Amino acid sequence: MVGTFAKTLEKKFGAKPIKSRFLDGGDIADVSRITLEGGRNIVAKRPRMDQPDTTSVEAMMLGHLKDNSLLPVPAVLHQEAGLLVIEYIENNRITDDKAAAKSVAEHLNKLHSVQNTDTKNPYGFKSDTFIGPLDQRNAPTTNWVECFGQNRLFAMGDQIARTGRVTKAFMSKLDIVISKLEELIPSNPKSSLLHGDVWRGNMLFQDNEIAGFIDPAISYGHYEMDLAFIDMMGGLHPAFFDTYNELAPIESGFHEERKAIYQLWPLLVHIKLFGGGYVHDAENILDRFI
Repeated sequence: MVGTFAKTLEKKFGAKPIKSRFLDGGDIADVSRITLEGGRNIVAKRPRMDQPDTTSVEAMMLGHLKDNSLLPVPAVLHQEAGLLVIEYIENNRITDDKAAAKSVAEHLNKLHSVQNTDTKNPYGFKSDTFIGPLDQRNAPTTNWVECFGQNRLFAMGDQIARTGRVTKAFMSKLDIVISKLEELIPSNPKSSLLHGDVWRGNMLFQDNEIAGFIDPAISYGHYEMDLAFIDMMGGLHPAFFDTYNELAPIESGFHEERKAIYQLWPLLVHIKLFGGGYVHDAENILDRFI
C-alpha cells in the first residue's frame, strides 16, 4: 500500500499500514480492513468515483448514535474529504440464528426508547442525511404523517419519477396513498431514534451476539419503520419479533397494515437504485390501499 492514502493513515495513527483486505458490503465505497504496524486494525471507507462523498454525514450519524444511545456502533477515528476511518469491530459467523435475532431485538428496543430532544418538531432530524448513496430528506415536523408522507414517500417518489422506471399510473397511485396516510398511520406516535437502514447486512455479530451496527441512515420517527425494514429484508429468525414484542408490545395493526405502508419507503429506495421487481412489489402495496 503506497501513495497519499497510506501517508494519510501513517500521519494520523503514527504507524505505517502494512496490510489491507477488502471487506464485504462496499456497494458505494471501497471498504478495507487496514492493519497498522503494531497489529492495530482499522476500517477505511473511500467512496468510489461515480458515487457521492457521504463520509462526513456517515461520521456525524455514527457520532449521534454513539452519543445519544447505547447502540453498539464503530467509533469514528478520522474523517476528511473522501475518507472515513472507523474502529474495526471483531466479528464472526452466526451459528445460532435464534440467539442472534434476540440480541438484535434487545438492542433495537433500547435504541427506540431514545426520543428527540426537539419536542416541538419531534420527527425528522436536524439535517438531511443519506440512505446508501441517496439523499434522505429529514425536514423536522410536528406531525408524523407529514414527515413520512413528504420526507419519505413524496421525496423519493420525485426521484424515481425521473428515472423512467415507473409509469404515470404508478405515480398517481403513490399520490393517492400519500393523501390517505392520515387514515393509515398514526399522526403523533412516540418519536424514536431510528437506525434507518437496519438489515442483517448492516449488523456485525460476535458469538451470536450483536457486536455492532453499521451504515446507518438515522432520523427520528415511528419505531415501526425499523421493524418494517427488517421484515422486508429478511435474514433474521422469527424470534426477533417475538423478543421485541415481549420487551415492548407492538401495537395492533402493524403486521396487518402499517408494515406494508412503511415498506413502501425501502421499496422506493430499491426502485431508484435497482428497478426490476421492486416496482411490482411496491405497486402491489399501492393497489391494496388506494
